[in-house]
Amino acid sequence: MIEMVTDFLSKIGVAFELIRHPAVITTEESRQIIHVDGCMSCKSLYVKDKKSDNFYMLVLPFDKRADMRGLASCVGCAKFEFATEDKLFEDLGVHRGSVSPFAFLNEKGERRAPLLIDKVVWYASKVKFHPCDNTATVILSGEGLRKFLNSINKRVIVVD
Repeated sequence: MIEMVTDFLSKIGVAFELIRHPAVITTEESRQIIHVDGCMSCKSLYVKDKKSDNFYMLVLPFDKRADMRGLASCVGCAKFEFATEDKLFEDLGVHRGSVSPFAFLNEKGERRAPLLIDKVVWYASKVKFHPCDNTATVILSGEGLRKFLNSINKRVIVVD
């Protein structure tokens, strides 16, 4: 999985740094092990609209609480709930603790989950995410993240 992400970033001309480390599950663990000055620590969540089969990925600063009602209202939903572990693996090919925008490389089928990304992350100069494996971290510029998302034609909704 790591090589899939790094190969793709190289192919589209996005500069990055790869750091390998012991497995981490939470963003707090990650932040303690992989501290990079001037780099936004992020958390990525895969969620479902409670009343439909629509799924979304949320990306927020690591320390921001996910307001499931407020974020859902940005796309006309009443409330989000977390996707099941099975659905996460079925749709994105990753397990909890390894979710990141890079998991969109594994998306299959017609229904593609939009990305709701906090504006602080969207405009950050540098961000870090797991490359679909929680034993490594990819550090890239905000511009590089945007280039990645554009290259996969990802629908992005910037939220406050």
